[in-house]
Amino acid sequence: MTTWLHDTFPGREVNLAFARGLPAGVLFEGLREQNREPLAQGEADGWAWAVHDMINVAEDTDYEEVDYGRLCPQGAEVVVFVTEPCSAKAHGPHFAYYRDGRTTLFFSFEDYRQQRVGDNPDHLSAELFAAGVIGPAAECEEWKDGVHDCYEHEDADELRLVRTIADAFGLPSPPLAALPRDPSPLAVPPVATEPVGAVGEARPVVAPGTYAVHARGIDVTELAAACADAGYPARTQGESDGWAWVTWDAAAVRGGEVSQLAGFLTGFRYDERFGGPDRVETVFLSGTPACTCSNGRHYSVQHCEDHPFQFQNSRGGFERTYFNVGRGRETQRHGDLLVGELLAAGIIGRETPAYEADPGFNADGAVTMRIIADHFGLPATT
Repeated sequence: MTTWLHDTFPGREVNLAFARGLPAGVLFEGLREQNREPLAQGEADGWAWAVHDMINVAEDTDYEEVDYGRLCPQGAEVVVFVTEPCSAKAHGPHFAYYRDGRTTLFFSFEDYRQQRVGDNPDHLSAELFAAGVIGPAAECEEWKDGVHDCYEHEDADELRLVRTIADAFGLPSPPLAALPRDPSPLAVPPVATEPVGAVGEARPVVAPGTYAVHARGIDVTELAAACADAGYPARTQGESDGWAWVTWDAAAVRGGEVSQLAGFLTGFRYDERFGGPDRVETVFLSGTPACTCSNGRHYSVQHCEDHPFQFQNSRGGFERTYFNVGRGRETQRHGDLLVGELLAAGIIGRETPAYEADPGFNADGAVTMRIIADHFGLPATT
């Protein structure tokens, strides 16, 4: 049972729902209409709240989730914590925020640092980043010593996440417990970022119609040879500022295969060739348009080999961060390595006035590509 509820409900898997912008009685009755009798309820600080069973315990075959959109008419907001979505498998809680009947934000406590979804996955990103629960400072690196167990600070991380959410929405206590404000065991403050403005180099880091892989930890000879041996001889290659790089004509190779190779180069498949694990980091960039496939346009899931993600950073054989760029596509990303810079530039967030002032702002993703290049210190391949 979670430790951040004011009361405990032994033997029950419960949800905690808050609503504002509608009378408390409407929330309570709406839950009853969906066969969820409140186990506890109240009003405080402008919010109505109720704790109720996650499933309909009166019907053994009714496992339908509550449709909170029905409880959230125009002008209303609903905040939901699903405290134990699957206690049998010990899955972490879920969080959801509804506004005007639509899902604005949803994430699991298990992977919120990798992916959040909804109409605006970055609705709370500024607060989460400021609290150090997302972004580079939130990633635990101690596991690499082979001794540290990240589960030792999992409860503390969860409490900090709930406290950040509660503060952002002004949620009352009770029904939430009085949450401590203990510092993170990863006590590293978020890195301050400057809004993107004047940048010294005007050339694009990757040319249109081109795929590029930058690698550090190996030289350009090693990189080009590995790519050629894998069946992808480079069109051009070079080395500068600690990075080796190779490029391909996008019409000559499949982007999905090249981006996959960029990830493989950092993992166990090449450990022996490159002299040990965790030696190589890569950045894959695509100078081709973002995928417009009907089932892949709005999600951080690659749906075709011909349209790779336009940016991918890999280490240890894993893609740490990847997304498409331009026209707000950065909100549908995996990973928060660049969240601070994207927030500072007004590309993501709850408020994005740059788009309102100029509908064409960052339409081609050039601002984002420059942020990527500056973050990693990438040399231009053009």
